[in-house]
Amino acid sequence: MSPRPPRGPSRWLPALAVATLLSACCVAPPRPGELLSVGFRTPEQAFRTFQIAVRADDPGAVRRCLSAEYVAENKLSEQVFREFWEQLLSDEPFLRKGIADAERSGPAEVRRDRATIRAESHGKKIVVELVREDFAEAFSGDERLVDEAAPFAERTGVQPAADGTSWIYGRMPLPSGIAPERVTELRLGREWKIDGFRVDEGKPGAPKGEPIP
Repeated sequence: MSPRPPRGPSRWLPALAVATLLSACCVAPPRPGELLSVGFRTPEQAFRTFQIAVRADDPGAVRRCLSAEYVAENKLSEQVFREFWEQLLSDEPFLRKGIADAERSGPAEVRRDRATIRAESHGKKIVVELVREDFAEAFSGDERLVDEAAPFAERTGVQPAADGTSWIYGRMPLPSGIAPERVTELRLGREWKIDGFRVDEGKPGAPKGEPIP
């Protein structure tokens, strides 16, 4: 049985593509400065990173913009997502431009670990839902030794120093069989990832947007 397509793109992206049919389909690749600005520290940065990944035509980078729950629920291995994304762009050739041209209507609406971004592209109002995820990573050069969801508050702490200042520290378990001297980088943090999409149709007498199942 084939995995069902992702919740977001299969529902609203084709609708967005239709709105760009009268526009040129050319999409400018990201500039070097934009590639250096990617990240997930804020909802706005996460959304901008998603647009850059789409403009770069990099399915792997697009997948990394999605939340862990989104990926797991839709069984989106890297290969599955790559095949789905390439087929979607083949079916909807104007899709990349619709995403690339999207402009935020304002700052993200943040509610604890959830956020909503409202944007518009070629007359279509888009609602993007994001979720904040806690993570822990450890590297040995290019090799990732640890990659797990880890509650940030439980893996960090504050210790007062004798001079009146404070130290903040983080901790994570070292995998069995890994010598401590092999570890070259530790990362503990919180980042925002895309958790769903919908198009806000704004039709009178009808709910705004088409909810994601």
